[in-house]
Amino acid sequence: MIRSSKSKMSMVAEVCRTRLREVAKTVHLQQQFMSGLCVFYFVFSPVAIFGNLLVIRAIWKASSIPATLKKLLLSLAISDLAVGVLLQPMYGTIIALQLNMVDSQFLCPTVLTVHIFITVLLAGASFLTIAAIALDRLLAVSLHLRYQELVTPKRAETVMVLLWLSAAVGASLFVSVPNHSVLVAVVTEVVGFAVTTVAYFRIYKVVRYHQNQIQSQCQIQKEHAAEAVRVKKSALNTMYVYLVFLACYLPLLLSSILLLVDNFKISFLVAYNASGFLVFLNSSLNPFVYCWRYREIRDIVKNTLRLKCLPNESPDLTSDGIRM
Repeated sequence: MIRSSKSKMSMVAEVCRTRLREVAKTVHLQQQFMSGLCVFYFVFSPVAIFGNLLVIRAIWKASSIPATLKKLLLSLAISDLAVGVLLQPMYGTIIALQLNMVDSQFLCPTVLTVHIFITVLLAGASFLTIAAIALDRLLAVSLHLRYQELVTPKRAETVMVLLWLSAAVGASLFVSVPNHSVLVAVVTEVVGFAVTTVAYFRIYKVVRYHQNQIQSQCQIQKEHAAEAVRVKKSALNTMYVYLVFLACYLPLLLSSILLLVDNFKISFLVAYNASGFLVFLNSSLNPFVYCWRYREIRDIVKNTLRLKCLPNESPDLTSDGIRM
């Protein structure tokens, strides 16, 4: 048992050293590129922190967002906030140490293992939350009135806890069984993208079907029509969040596949580091997507900034985020 534990620790330490050698090699051969990447990490870290703090407050106060969707969006924003607080400065620091030729072996195995664990935890939580949002919106457009009976805020909280626990288990396995971690990550990403894409395709089909039904009926209750429009708009808003997520995460999937072919080819390592930055960048972009797609979130954020910059000015919104 002790021998097995020591063997695992030795394996983890070796993976950490290998990862450091990969970063050092990329820095040595692509110094200008990695210097720019280091600067971008430190620049976008405060953007992610400040932006997600604003939208967490706005989502919490927003009254127009369904309760279950609100909880999932809060989960995603908290994950993005943690990326800005922890991961972006940590990875920027690792690159900075390599650029300044500081011996960074002290990072192995503890610091780098914790860094990898947190990275996989937050990426996994974001990935699972994005999939849960897609499935939630699919249920909303498919079940209509039954949706509120079946998908309750309490059940949404349970799902959120299970998502984060699943991400934690996945991150633990990733660092404790490193031999096939990249392959497992690739398979997980492919399945996750497939499930989420199919869910949004189904949403599109259901919305189109309902639109055709409404147009074919001579009379329809106004409240039913208004509810259909509201649910459709909500699904469209979350789809934009997914499209930005897809644009940031898909390059990582492709570069991970390349590393499975040859994990020492410099062009593949550069692609992997660039795509890793895009994954972290997603946490800085999401607040702008929320403000773009959700008017109430945008109004609450604007009002918060106005109050911070001009504290003596009277607010335009009530405590519930409703414009006066």
